[in-house]
Amino acid sequence: MGTGLGDIGTIAGCAVEFDRHQQKWNRFWTDPERNRALAAHLAGDSRVDHSDAPPDPAQFEDEDERADARREWCAYWCRRSPQLQEYLAELREIESTDVSGDVESGKAASIRRKMTLISAVQKRWGVPTEPWAAVSPNLLWNIHNTPAAQISMLGRVTGSTFAPVAACSTFGYTLRLAMDAIDRGDAKAVVIGATDPSPHPLVVGTFSSARVLAQDGQVSKPLTGLRGTHAAGGSCVWIGGDLEHFRARGFRPLGLEPLGVGVSSDADHIITPSSEGPLAAIDDAFSLAGARPEETGTWDLHATATPGDFLEVENARRVLPESVLLTARKGTFGHGMGASGGWELLAQYLGYEAGAIPATSLRHDELNPEIAKVHGNFVEDEPKPLPEGVAGKLSMGVGGVNACVISRRYPD
Repeated sequence: MGTGLGDIGTIAGCAVEFDRHQQKWNRFWTDPERNRALAAHLAGDSRVDHSDAPPDPAQFEDEDERADARREWCAYWCRRSPQLQEYLAELREIESTDVSGDVESGKAASIRRKMTLISAVQKRWGVPTEPWAAVSPNLLWNIHNTPAAQISMLGRVTGSTFAPVAACSTFGYTLRLAMDAIDRGDAKAVVIGATDPSPHPLVVGTFSSARVLAQDGQVSKPLTGLRGTHAAGGSCVWIGGDLEHFRARGFRPLGLEPLGVGVSSDADHIITPSSEGPLAAIDDAFSLAGARPEETGTWDLHATATPGDFLEVENARRVLPESVLLTARKGTFGHGMGASGGWELLAQYLGYEAGAIPATSLRHDELNPEIAKVHGNFVEDEPKPLPEGVAGKLSMGVGGVNACVISRRYPD
């Protein structure tokens, strides 16, 4: 179970809370009454060289500059407080106590004893909450592999559990890993997917600074004005399984059969896609699928509503036939950093299950004229009949990480 940026909200909240307590902590130990080094410096004692000390905040007139200088001043002198070192030495002595006797009961007793002694030391010194004690364990409980671990616990899945991270290509990578595991005989079933939290101001700001975000607050449609995407959150979870194994137990496959997942890296640019990287993934996917590009009936684009859409359509037409029916669905789902490829692939599979290619948010009069010159056969705001041939899906992630999935209707 992969992810894109991880749980940014939890990380941001923990970081802000830690910084708030760190600044309070620094101010506490910068008080000359708790910092003999600073008191001596202010009294003109030159026996210790503090020429590297930051300037006194009082000399700044600008409020913001004074606040920044205050942070540097407190951080510098806090680290040099002899009283702080004495306080930490007391804590170190308490924490050095070993667990004795029965491990489980001894561990609990040791923790209780340490907490009692530490509380007494904190009360005697009158310290504020230590910054390290202000950090929520939620930061640890929400690392990248947590969703995979949660699924393993909920489903009592005891096999290999981990989190592939491949930006927008994450879902394609999970499908590739699942198919490889089944082909090797390592598994009969693999839970795969990707998950992203709801858009956080940090994520929106990052997309904005990278100039890939639609700035007017409206839903942005691929293949139209190319003014940027819009961020989204959510999950997509599949169970991939060995066909015969599952059919023998009464299960029925959904829509399409994945034949091959090609993966590649651009090795070129952090965000601007190349031609060579995605085409290498496409070539790899067709080779693994045992299919030819000219057999393609429909193809779902990565299409982020940025100028990269033009290059992607141009690349697609370099290998795909003029008859190919193209879809682009981020106008419907938004841009989930890790999950969007899964949502778009699932729409493709559900369409084949239902017997028609689902509509997108694109209207005919919105298609970018330059893109229309390259290709004109797109699924717009009405469903379209299923074309003959295989179905393809391309994802292109930040860092030039590509994944291409080739699928077909089950022969029977």
